[in-house]
Amino acid sequence: MKVLKACAVVLAVGTVLVGCGGSEWSGQVRFKVTEVKPDETLVSGATWPGRVSLDLDQEQPADAAPITAAWAKLTDVPSGTAIGDVLVCTVNERDDSKFDDAEPVREIGPCQKP
Repeated sequence: MKVLKACAVVLAVGTVLVGCGGSEWSGQVRFKVTEVKPDETLVSGATWPGRVSLDLDQEQPADAAPITAAWAKLTDVPSGTAIGDVLVCTVNERDDSKFDDAEPVREIGPCQKP
């Protein structure tokens, strides 16, 4: 009987925690390209996909988590993108964590030149 009560308490607490989390934000954000890294072939023969490093080129979006380090896949930017180019990118972020200090999951792309 005690085991049954303990299981009921654990399930109740788990249900409350699951109901507490999850927020999402999406928007268009302006970035400046600071680095372009092409696809890279690793020693194992696998390919590490290319990407571009981005710096925020506008005010911090109001409802988004602070954007301090950002990057997008090379396949999500226009071909010929170079350092110094300005891109407007779709940013999607979600916070599935139940902890206040955990960073949200952020996806950047597709991007286009304004």
